[in-house]
Amino acid sequence: MNDSNYDLAVGVGADSLNSGLKKAYQQHRDAFRGSVTKPIEDITYTFGWDFLAAPALTLAPPDEELWGKMIKAEGITALPDSGVLQFVAEQLKADCKVGDTPLPEVTGKISVALQLKLDGGGITAVPLGAWLENLPDSPMSVIVKNVVIPALLDQGATLLKGLKIPAQNLFGQTVTLSLVRVDVLPTHLVLASTARTGQAPAVRPDAVNWPTDKQVFTLISKNLLTTLLTAVVKQHENTALGHGDKTIQFVASAKWDATFRRATNLAVGSDPTTASAGVDIDWHAELDLVPMTPDGSGGCALTKAGHES
Repeated sequence: MNDSNYDLAVGVGADSLNSGLKKAYQQHRDAFRGSVTKPIEDITYTFGWDFLAAPALTLAPPDEELWGKMIKAEGITALPDSGVLQFVAEQLKADCKVGDTPLPEVTGKISVALQLKLDGGGITAVPLGAWLENLPDSPMSVIVKNVVIPALLDQGATLLKGLKIPAQNLFGQTVTLSLVRVDVLPTHLVLASTARTGQAPAVRPDAVNWPTDKQVFTLISKNLLTTLLTAVVKQHENTALGHGDKTIQFVASAKWDATFRRATNLAVGSDPTTASAGVDIDWHAELDLVPMTPDGSGGCALTKAGHES
C-alpha cells in the first residue's frame, strides 16, 4: 500500500457483502424477526416484523426522490455527503396492534438510509431515514411515526453496529489495528486501519485508488509486512536446520549439522513479494577417510570445519 498511510485495508464488494447477509439470514433466521411494544399516552402500540427474504445492502445513498419520501430520523434534514448506504428488504411483513386491536397486516419493501461513522475503533451506523411501501392511509400516524420507523431505523443500525477489523493473528503475531477510515464506494465497502497508536482519522480523507476490480481485497503496508516478517523469523531463532551422518563402507564417513541463529536488517523490497536479510547460521562438518581394509579399522580425519556466530 504505497499510495496511503494505512497499514491494513480490507475491501468487500457488494455481491460478497450480500452473499454474507444471505448466509446469515439462513443460519440465524430469528435475528431477522422481532417485535417492540411502546406505550404512548396510555395506549399500547405493538409492531412486529419479519423479513420474509434476506435483506441486502445498497452501497449508495437514496436518490433525491426516495429521500424525499423517507420519514427522517430525529434531527436529520439533509443527506450527509459521504459514508451513506441503504439497508433494503424486498419483503417485510409488518403486524401492528393498537392495544389489543390488530391492524391489517402489511407486506412490502422497505429502505433504511444509514451513514457509517468511525467510533472508537469501530463503526457506528447512524440512522437517517426510512421508507415503507404500502404504508397505512395516514403515514404520519402515531404508530408509524413513533413505533414502526424508530424500530426499522434501529434494525438497520444494529446490522452494522461495531463493524471493525479485529485484532489479527498475522504470521504468528497479534496485531492490534485502529480503524481510521471507512469508505462507502458504489461497488465496495472499505475499512482501513493503522497499527500505529494515536493516528486520528482524516476529516475529509484523500481519495485512494482501491483495487475495486476484485470482489474482496486485503492490502498491507511495507512497514507492517516488515514487522510481521521480522516476528516470524524471530520465532525460528536457534532452530536446527538439519544434520547428516553418512558412511560409505571402507571409504569415508561424513557428519554435518547446521543451526539458524538469527536474521538481521530484514527489509521488504520495492517488489513487496521479495525481502532480504542478513542470515547467521552456525554449522559444523567432519569428513573422515577410512583405509580400504576388509575390517574397516583405522582411519584419519581429512578435514573438520565449522562456523559459530
